[in-house]
Amino acid sequence: MKNQNIKAYLMRGLAVVIGIFMVGTVVGLFKIAAVGADPFTAMNTGISSFIGMQFGTLQLIVNACILFFIFIFKRQFIGFGTIFNMVFVGYTADFLMWILEKWQITFETWPVRIMMLAVAVFLICIGDALYISADMGMSPYDAAGYIVESLTKGNVQFRTARIVLDLICVAVGFAAGLQTDIQWKIIGMGTLILAFGTGPLIQFFRIHWSDKLLLPFLEKKDRR
Repeated sequence: MKNQNIKAYLMRGLAVVIGIFMVGTVVGLFKIAAVGADPFTAMNTGISSFIGMQFGTLQLIVNACILFFIFIFKRQFIGFGTIFNMVFVGYTADFLMWILEKWQITFETWPVRIMMLAVAVFLICIGDALYISADMGMSPYDAAGYIVESLTKGNVQFRTARIVLDLICVAVGFAAGLQTDIQWKIIGMGTLILAFGTGPLIQFFRIHWSDKLLLPFLEKKDRR
């Protein structure tokens, strides 16, 4: 039984690591392809450019601020996945961008950008669904949507709360980007698709794939 518990924990941990590195990779691809970053990245990119701070460091600080409120309202959302997400998504994106720039890999033509956008949307939703279903804590930003759902007793569902939060991030990112004239580099077609589609798509992939995949590895009290 003990070995089974260790195996289950390792499988859930692996799901968290894979999911979060997928998200970090996609964030980097969005920034390089310049089709518009996801809303949370767009906000942090705009702010980091405005104040002259490295993206990964700024994102870590913003996540830490959100984490404070999660600790007050829904501390059960905090776990290994929360900390891993806070630290590695931003720096994974920074590392990927550094590699692509060093190798001079660019996505200049629109057909390539559109293809990259489609792949990135799929991967970021799959990655989010995977580490959330692992139930080892979720990112502060993802948890915010579930907190809204919980505080409203389900009257505002996660997918709706996520859309509202995404639109707020887009507005902040655009305003901050105006100050350094990068607003149209971080806000674009990809941003709008993710702002309206991320919440519903994450929920879809969780219900039809990741929840079922990881159910055997969850403790009975954690099974949804």
